Amino acid sequence: MGRNRAIKEFDPARQKGQPLDLFTGRESRLPVVLELLKSPWIVRGSQVAKSSTASAGKRREEAVEVVWDGRKASPVEFVWHDRRYRVDALVQTWTVERSWWDLRRHQSRRCFRVLARGGLYDLAYDRLADVWLLTGIVD
Repeated sequence: MGRNRAIKEFDPARQKGQPLDLFTGRESRLPVVLELLKSPWIVRGSQVAKSSTASAGKRREEAVEVVWDGRKASPVEFVWHDRRYRVDALVQTWTVERSWWDLRRHQSRRCFRVLARGGLYDLAYDRLADVWLLTGIVD
């Protein structure tokens, strides 16, 4: 059978404790969605290069208003295009430090990937400019 032996011999009836349909029953989809969003191929999906037109692509840098929860150390809601988005879950955080040796190009940001209104959004606090930015939308 070769390298595909495990796939060809897989029998779902023998797997204990793992339901075949992840979305049946009364439980929420949120734990499954959050686990899937940790996959590298989904995370990298938002790294779309900027194009010549402003509306193309999912990467952007737009100033937004963010409500910060100091106890949780995360954003709880943000306002974008006059719409308020309540953050349902914090998915991922990271820090961006670029060109620290060049004052003109230096970038220092704390980034947050959040789940809000069924979408996945990247928010960044620019430490140098003291402003919140919406930096990406993930499908």
